[in-house]
Amino acid sequence: MSGSLEQFLTDLSRGLERTMVAVNKELTLRQRIKRTWSMRQCARFLNVSIQYLTKFANSSDDFPAGEYVGRERVFTLSELMHMRALLAASAKRPYDYLAWRKPDAPLPVISFASQKGGTAKSLSAAHFAQYLSLHYGMRVGVMDADPQSTITLYFVGGEGLPQMPDENTASMVDFAGLFQSEDAPYTDHDAQTLDSFLLKTSWPGLRLLPAHGETSEGEIQIARLVREAPAGKSFYRYLRDAIDRWKAGHPPKTLPNELVVDGKVDQERLDTALTETLDVIIIDYQPALTLFQLNNVIASSSLVIPQTMKGFDIATLSTFVTGLLGMLQHILAHERIEIGTGANMLLPTIVQRSNAQDLNHIGNLLEHCPTEILPVFYLRSDAISNASDVYQSVYEYEPDTPGKRKGINRFITNADAVNDAIISRLWPGLERGYANTWMDEFYEDDGEGEA
Repeated sequence: MSGSLEQFLTDLSRGLERTMVAVNKELTLRQRIKRTWSMRQCARFLNVSIQYLTKFANSSDDFPAGEYVGRERVFTLSELMHMRALLAASAKRPYDYLAWRKPDAPLPVISFASQKGGTAKSLSAAHFAQYLSLHYGMRVGVMDADPQSTITLYFVGGEGLPQMPDENTASMVDFAGLFQSEDAPYTDHDAQTLDSFLLKTSWPGLRLLPAHGETSEGEIQIARLVREAPAGKSFYRYLRDAIDRWKAGHPPKTLPNELVVDGKVDQERLDTALTETLDVIIIDYQPALTLFQLNNVIASSSLVIPQTMKGFDIATLSTFVTGLLGMLQHILAHERIEIGTGANMLLPTIVQRSNAQDLNHIGNLLEHCPTEILPVFYLRSDAISNASDVYQSVYEYEPDTPGKRKGINRFITNADAVNDAIISRLWPGLERGYANTWMDEFYEDDGEGEA
């Protein structure tokens, strides 16, 4: 009866493909790039008062015109970036508006990793990437190492990736050079070729290295390279070496206050600056502990582990941590290499306020390893499903009812606090205070109500 299973999978695959085409094309690709923000929201992203931004807008001939929706003036992502360039040009501290990597500064590579599925790993990584763009104007590279392509779905629909990737789209397997070349069992792409693999999205300065089914080839190719053991190559360093080659060929050149000429933003210069380099790379890890995923960890300066707080989940986390530690200790016994020298942290996710077990686990972790766990975490939220239904983050999603708007705004407050807490550890001094405000309210709250 093997034929019946084959037919079942064939028909189901065909049906899912048609469903995905309808959902992505009609809801995700078209609606994603329509999102706009009010003047008040833009002021919050820019970390200035609405009064200051309004006064600045009135004094600048090049301030974006925006669009009026009713009596409210709203702006696109590109117009928000335009504002940043204008503000940076006349600011005493231009990096306050464009938190770009300075020349010769290291390139942070942050992996969101978990061995267990369903921990909001991709959600956490996607929201963090978008938060960096919205609040800091950073140029962000997102690398999808998961063949399920979850984080890719958050960004598909931009200029470089108007539709879902296929087997002809370069993935992390290509970027790491794991496929055989004509004269070697691997391929060391040059910096320009590597840069071409990073595709533009609808977020200015945010580029994506997408995933698809063939991303699973990474493990097969790594296994082959382990067997062949090419001279001068370490099986766990392919991605790290590729990022180093890319980084050497794409240093930061443009300063944030060099984008305005005669009071107007030089759009060509801004466009060039947005793609000349990256200020941070975010890797969305596959929920597995494999040699391919080990490459992601070795390439990373920081590790964020999103983790749910149920009993079985904690046991799975322990297995993941122990297994990863064993791998790293084996590598360090043979090569003195700096791994994860930035801030590393455990991020609790999908925490239920009303579940004493969840809160007890967090309390115990805060007691026994206080510097390793974030005291700010993602609460369980039914509201996020409204955005997920159309493959959007809460930062993109525009609710169509007051009830949905209330739930989404509550989750945005939570997401801002989580991301601010991560920022405080990765870039101390850049945090906005959202995490502290959230903690003051959460830990003083009576625990009633849930997002």
